[in-house]
Amino acid sequence: MRVDSGHVAGNTVTPFYDPLMAKLCVYGATRKDALDRARTAIAAFRVEGPKNNLPFCAELLDDPEFASGDYDTGLVSRMRKAR
Repeated sequence: MRVDSGHVAGNTVTPFYDPLMAKLCVYGATRKDALDRARTAIAAFRVEGPKNNLPFCAELLDDPEFASGDYDTGLVSRMRKAR
């Protein structure tokens, strides 16, 4: 697992630039291993302050279609409709 971030505690995140604050990278010997590691990492990841997409990432990782690897660009729309 690796976290790439250009921010540290106390930084101000402004709306004038790319809102990406951090990137979480995981890997595994298989897709299942990588997804399991990603679930663990997302569950432990903490961002204090601004809204973030961690809940969505956790939901995506638990989606059977995403887990299968057989999905297309309509996946997020289908997930939203299923809510």
